[in-house]
Amino acid sequence: MALEDEQIDPQVAEAEAPPIRQFLKVQKQGMGRAAVAQRIKENDILVAIDGELFLGDKETLKAVFEDYDPTMVDDVAWLVTFWRDGVFFNVCFHTPLRANFDFVSPEEAIEVSEGFKKLQFEPIETYQNFEIFRDLRKNAAMHPTAPDPLATYAPLLWMLGNRLYYPMLAITIVYSITAVTHILLFILGYILVGLYVKRAQLNLLRSYHLFEDKFYWMVIGATNEIEARQTCRALDPGVLFPFDKAEPPQKLNRIQRRALREQHPTTET
Repeated sequence: MALEDEQIDPQVAEAEAPPIRQFLKVQKQGMGRAAVAQRIKENDILVAIDGELFLGDKETLKAVFEDYDPTMVDDVAWLVTFWRDGVFFNVCFHTPLRANFDFVSPEEAIEVSEGFKKLQFEPIETYQNFEIFRDLRKNAAMHPTAPDPLATYAPLLWMLGNRLYYPMLAITIVYSITAVTHILLFILGYILVGLYVKRAQLNLLRSYHLFEDKFYWMVIGATNEIEARQTCRALDPGVLFPFDKAEPPQKLNRIQRRALREQHPTTET
């Protein structure tokens, strides 16, 4: 005896189906100054804020930043998580994120939702931004944007740690000349150099990377430099940081070479 097909109420089926998550995708037009400065790109998907999944619209996003206080310079930044080409990355925003958005497709929403389940976050206040510069050969340099007290009290050591060799040479000459001239002049010069480097350390780092023909590539929010490097390599496996070694090209044995020839036979004319 054949069984009759059961009729399913469409409203019931729709109620039982899992809701499709609506993530926001950044549009090229209408990006605010903060988004441009943090190197946010078109089609980046906004996934989470402060480690919590964000599924609202543009108006809901404005409400997230409603407690922004422009008079509080050292306030804890918002940790905003994005998804780009299958890779999650964080960016710290000290001012509200402004941009125009589209909603993602259902397929993208499912992929992002599944990937987000694997993410783990540290306390939000432990994150800071790292700026990454890269040249055409993918040689990269990275520095944190947070002020370093070492730049004030020991400018030469700070420059050495950041591999600012030419500025370090210039400061060494200044120290030598003032030390030979008079000890008080050396002390005064040391104080002035410390104050200058304290205020200009971020600009010194950026300018030196540009001097090395590196361009401003990415901003990554991370708890340490190792984590930031891992995210950069996920976005671009070919990127090389100082002291990284490029893997030598693998040499094929005769069996592998023969298989390669069979896969790509040469055509004789």
